[in-house]
Parts: sequence; C-alpha cells; structure tokens
Amino acid sequence: MKRIYAAAVGLTLTLFLFACGVVQTSPFGERSLILIPTSQEVAIGRAAALQIERRSKMCKDPVINGYVNWVGQRIAAVCGRHDIKFHYKVIESPELNAFSLPGGWVYIYTGLLKHLKDEADLAFVLGHETGHIVGRHAIRRLQLIYGINLLLSLTLGGKNLSPIEEEVLKVLYQIVIAGYSRKEEFEADAMGAYFTGKAGWNPVASVETIQILDSLMKFKPSGVTELFMDHPTNKKRIANLERWIRTFPKSWLRQPFNAERYREKVLRRLNGKGGDIKRRQASTEGGGRNPRSAGRAA
Repeated sequence: MKRIYAAAVGLTLTLFLFACGVVQTSPFGERSLILIPTSQEVAIGRAAALQIERRSKMCKDPVINGYVNWVGQRIAAVCGRHDIKFHYKVIESPELNAFSLPGGWVYIYTGLLKHLKDEADLAFVLGHETGHIVGRHAIRRLQLIYGINLLLSLTLGGKNLSPIEEEVLKVLYQIVIAGYSRKEEFEADAMGAYFTGKAGWNPVASVETIQILDSLMKFKPSGVTELFMDHPTNKKRIANLERWIRTFPKSWLRQPFNAERYREKVLRRLNGKGGDIKRRQASTEGGGRNPRSAGRAA
C-alpha cells in the first residue's frame, strides 16, 4: 500500500510539474518543459549581462544604439514573450557576431553591423537572437548540465559571485558564443525570419543575411567535415529558410527592406561615409526589391 501511495504521489507531482512547466517555445506551436521560473531566468541573464558589459567596449553612438534598440523592440513586440523586458545593445568590436542571453538581453557587434545591407537584415539578426530567448535554448542547456535545484539556488546578487555562480555564467557564455545545436539554430532562423515578416519587414532578408555571412567565411565546410560540425552549413540554413518563407503570408514579400535608413543610421556613422554602399535596384523604403529575387527565395 505504501509503495502504491508513494507511486501515486510521485506521479501526481510529476504531472503537476509538467503542467506548470510546459511553455510555448516558438510561434509555430512547439512547447517545452521549462522548470526554471522566469524570475530566475532573468536573474541569470542580468548577471551575465553585467559581466559582459564590464568587459566589453560598448558602442557610445546614441543614434546607432537607439536605432538598433528600436528595431529590436519591434521584433520583441511580435515575438510572443511578454513576460520579460528585452534589451538590444551594441558592442564595439570587429567580430562578425551577435548573441543573446536568457531573460531578454541581445547584443550585436559593430563588425557585423558594417556588413549588413539594410534594416531588414538587422531585423533578422535581432530576430534570430530573440528566437533563442523565446526558445529558451540556453536555459534548456543549463537545466541539463546543472539540474533544476542548483539553478534555483543561485542568488546572483551583487558583484561578488560564488564559485559555482561564476562557473554557471562562464558555461552560459560559452553556450551563447560557441553556438547552439543544428536544431536550435534552424529553429532560431525560422523564428527570426517569421518575426522579421510579422514586424513589417521583408523576410527574404533572412536569406540575404546568411548569404552575406557565407561570403565572409574563410572556411566553407563540405562533405565529411560537415558531419562533425555542430552548426548547420549556410547552404542548409538557406534551404531551411526558403522552406519557411514559402509558408509565410505572400503579402510579407512586398514589405520593405529600408536600405537607405540603415545607411543613414548605421553605415554612414560607422564608416564615416556612405557612397561606397550600392543602392538597391528596387525602392527600399516603399516596397521591397526585385520580385525575381524574392520569388527565388520564397
């Protein structure tokens, strides 16, 4: 009888935790078991953000900072996570990268900003990183590595962190910088393109952005090498994005890219000039680009 009672209690507790912890982790209906409360997710992200901003050279240009945050907040408004506050910030560094932290912190490097072509590209990058937060990708990794009890025990208060807190933040930083699994990257790409379109930009920019990154890569894996990579190749990322774009509302393909505004707010300020940036063949402010290119991507 005691064994039956204990088993019943255990089953009830498991079902309770499952019911309380299952949350939607994408705009496409996926749900995941997340047992770390939002308050602790935000605390972990805030502690990591404080360390990163102490060690990094943050961009001082108020126009660039304000513009990136404005684009980011438009993404945040449609991402479906209204339980946290999003922060979009710029790090001054030549690195071609962007990353996000649990709880709503997104960072993009000026090195990457210099190579993007338009506002829609920026929206996709910020949307991709927002997708990692919506998907709780870092939190799900930490749950597996450290377990629920340890993560809940972290206080993360003040400047003096305990050794285990320092270790957790170091591992978190490695996760977000080194990158996620292929599945998680595909998910973040799909969400980034979806958020871009839903927020009012042309989601074809997602394909353009990956093409830009691909052109900047010195090493392009293929064949056997690819099998041992955690990240999907850019070719597979583009194919994944093209499949998703075909499922989006067709009206999104007529939405703008806003290249001129991006030149004015970012490129001219970072480069000191804008004349060497090629203008789009199609109108950028009012209606998108060459419909043939949009048709290929979609």
